[in-house]
Amino acid sequence: MLIQEVLTDVPAPEVIQRAREWFTLRLTPYGAFTEDASDHHIKLSTEAGDLTIGTGTQDGRTLVRGSTSRMHHELSQFLTTLAPAEEVRQNNPGPGNSGAG
Repeated sequence: MLIQEVLTDVPAPEVIQRAREWFTLRLTPYGAFTEDASDHHIKLSTEAGDLTIGTGTQDGRTLVRGSTSRMHHELSQFLTTLAPAEEVRQNNPGPGNSGAG
């Protein structure tokens, strides 16, 4: 799994709602289905793999963290709708994870 994160001023419930709309309506080849969700997280399943987005707080802002095994580009595109692209950070994959996708 590759993890990407960004800090935003968008409230957590709105981040989750935007993610639901983005991944179920915008990416038609990989139309997502919600497997689990709350005001602070959403787990989506697509033909290309699973995607999970969670939120927390950091320095009074919303920290948005997403993980996926294959949809790195799509996740990056979504995160840049929340903050400038240069603020999206990627963490290296853990042992045994190629990060390919």
